[in-house]
Amino acid sequence: MAARGFENIGVGTDGATSMSETVELAKQAEALGFHSFWLAEGYHSRSAVVRATLIAIATSQIKIGLGILSPHTKHPALLAMDAASLGELAGDRVILGMGRVLNALRKHAIDGGGSLRLVKESIEIVKGMLGGSQFQYSGSRFKIASPGSRLELEPFGKLPVYVGATGPEMLRLAGQYADGVLFNYPCTPGFIRYAMPIIEEGLSRAGRKLADFDVAAYLLISVDNDEKAALNAAKSFVAQKLPTRHSDMLRHAGVTAAEIGAVRESIEKLGLMKAAALIDEDIVRKVTIAGTPDQVVQGLTQFLGTGLKLPIVWEIIGPDRRRSLDLLARAVLPQLA
Repeated sequence: MAARGFENIGVGTDGATSMSETVELAKQAEALGFHSFWLAEGYHSRSAVVRATLIAIATSQIKIGLGILSPHTKHPALLAMDAASLGELAGDRVILGMGRVLNALRKHAIDGGGSLRLVKESIEIVKGMLGGSQFQYSGSRFKIASPGSRLELEPFGKLPVYVGATGPEMLRLAGQYADGVLFNYPCTPGFIRYAMPIIEEGLSRAGRKLADFDVAAYLLISVDNDEKAALNAAKSFVAQKLPTRHSDMLRHAGVTAAEIGAVRESIEKLGLMKAAALIDEDIVRKVTIAGTPDQVVQGLTQFLGTGLKLPIVWEIIGPDRRRSLDLLARAVLPQLA
């Protein structure tokens, strides 16, 4: 499914969604014509790879994005093995996203120093292993000693590797070495405009063009025919996730440290549900596209011309997720065609 100014449209969920609901949403997304279904690796909730396997079995056309997996917690040769195994079921529908994943570092008390080198080496190892031949590698973070190793299954077709990036060095690295970049939420048009010239520096170093590079982003979209219902559905997610978001993303969204502190303090005093009900709608609007189908169209239009190729509707927020997904396909995207 393509829309004006965007090459495709995807959807996705994190590990908080049950296995059965994830599969049903993926099947519905495929039936509605969405390009891809994306799965984040939460710590510690449902495995992205296991959920992707179930989706691969239950669907036949929709692409399956793993984004983002961390080479801090799993050796890149094993990430290549997982992706190739999934490809045996899904063919060329698999996209592998890798990156630093701040939450993985926090939850496992991992030192994030040298992440740039680690991600670069991970890309090289994954691509080397997916090449299908005997592969050896000697880096500062990872080694695959002589005589090397190879996947004991045949990789199926092209398997793109995306990098999850926010800071300038990782953005540049993505452009230089990866097949695409994936921006986390709350992604805004301003952040993408900031990021694109840096990515293009990396592409230039590699002698590549933007036309050969994918730009994807998780967008927080909450849609319902009732604007208030869409905003209220977004409030709980925003209250829960806002205090943990990357400072660069929040800065570009116009969210201040005082606003983040106020949300965090309210949750500590009142609990998540009561704090969410009281969160300022202005904050919700800064980090989400929430409202009626027409309002969501207006919000998505702000991303046209930024360089974004693949908007991904993250978490399919709304009073009823199945209805929200249907509204997006039938009432929002046709207006962008």
